[in-house]
Amino acid sequence: MVTRRARTEVLVESGPALAHELAGLIEAACPVRVVVPPRQGLVMNQVRETARMSRFYLGEALMSECRVRIGGAEGIGVVLGADGAFARSLAVIDAAYAADPAPAPLTEVDERIQAAGRVLERKRAAAAARIQRSRVDFDEMGGQDMSVQAVVK
Repeated sequence: MVTRRARTEVLVESGPALAHELAGLIEAACPVRVVVPPRQGLVMNQVRETARMSRFYLGEALMSECRVRIGGAEGIGVVLGADGAFARSLAVIDAAYAADPAPAPLTEVDERIQAAGRVLERKRAAAAARIQRSRVDFDEMGGQDMSVQAVVK
C-alpha cells in the first residue's frame, strides 16, 4: 500500500481526471457525507532566505479545500487553484483510505494509483535523461585554470 503523501502526490501530479474517476468508484460503493463543502481560500507562501537563514512570506496563493466523511473516517482534499471538484475528489479518496472497514473498490483504486505513479516515474526519468544530455561538468574542462588566482595573474 502506498503512503498518504505518495498517494496524494501521484493524484495531484496526474491531474483531476484520475481523481474524479477514482472518487466516482468510491462514491458508487459507499455513502459520502460532505462535512465542509469545497471552498476557496488563501495560503501564505513562507520561504527561507538562504544567506541570512531567515524566513519571510513571499506572498499568497489561492487554494481550494474540502472535507468529507465516509462512515467514521474524515478525509481532506486541498489543491492550489480554484478547483473545488478536484479538492472534493481528493477528500473522498483520502476518507476511503482512512475508513474502517475499507470500501470494496479500494484495492482497485490502490492499483490504479500505483500504475499512475509508475507512469509519473517514467516521465520524470525521461525528463531527467533529456536534462542529463546537456549537463556540463566544469571539473572536467581541461586546459583552463578558471580559479581566482589565475585571473589575478
